[in-house]
Amino acid sequence: METPTKLNPTAILAALKEDLRAAEHLKRDIDAKISQWRSEYEGLPYGNEVKGKSSIISRDVKKQSEWQHASIIDPFVSSDEIIRCLPITWEDKQAAEQNELLLNTQFCRQFPRYNFMSKAIKLLDIEGTLIVQTGWDYADRQEEVEREVVAVDKFGNEFITTEIVTETIVERNQPTARICRSQDVYLDPTCYDDADNAQFFIHRYESDLSTLRADGRYKNLDKVARLYTDTSSSTDYKSPDETSFKFQDEPRRKLLVYEYWGNYDVDGDGIAEPIVCVWVDDVILRLEGNPYPDGKPPFLV
Repeated sequence: METPTKLNPTAILAALKEDLRAAEHLKRDIDAKISQWRSEYEGLPYGNEVKGKSSIISRDVKKQSEWQHASIIDPFVSSDEIIRCLPITWEDKQAAEQNELLLNTQFCRQFPRYNFMSKAIKLLDIEGTLIVQTGWDYADRQEEVEREVVAVDKFGNEFITTEIVTETIVERNQPTARICRSQDVYLDPTCYDDADNAQFFIHRYESDLSTLRADGRYKNLDKVARLYTDTSSSTDYKSPDETSFKFQDEPRRKLLVYEYWGNYDVDGDGIAEPIVCVWVDDVILRLEGNPYPDGKPPFLV
């Protein structure tokens, strides 16, 4: 039996970048349509104006769109009971009640629901496409505490004493959702109209060395610092920040990060495994198996 040949990270990165180039080329049609829809929404000139004739463009699209936003957002932000969990059997009743209370608390109190729903509805109305990256925010710390314990002496008598034990204190444990710009997400073009069949999602975004170091999941950041160039000035990338302001210090200076979620045969056994790969320029910061239980990219379209 032939032993599988494990691919080296350089070959994997080259293959993933080839997926990016192919998806970028096929993505231009939808980007052009979204650009046209945005122009019509903003009431920008069509380009066929004639000197001496009226060039006024009605903004009926924008007026109609913004008029209905408030009524669409209201059901999601006006109540503290947004989510309902219904039990399947009588044994699930208590669990359903607990889950409903937890989910409503997380959505209404621990999640910026008004800001999220406002952005999501407006973007979906303007562009016709909404892409959300889901995730999980978890943080804990170790703390030494004094606890009462039951001990037994040499005569077999039980007594209560205290001892110092180390406990894990959970500080954050909740789901997250982030709205992605459509021009920054590259989807497998062979999935047709079903994102669940996509073999990969690629998300690019701006970050900085300070944020990546604090995250704790990324490696080779020293190489990025040494080889760093201002990647945010790339001609094919338009930053969400429309100002000309730039940080000059290394920890806060913006850099362009690519995050690949999909299936790829990294073991060389002929079977594609769900992976996540993060890189900046030609430096891989993270390459590991997909940490989510379902093994799917954490994106909703």
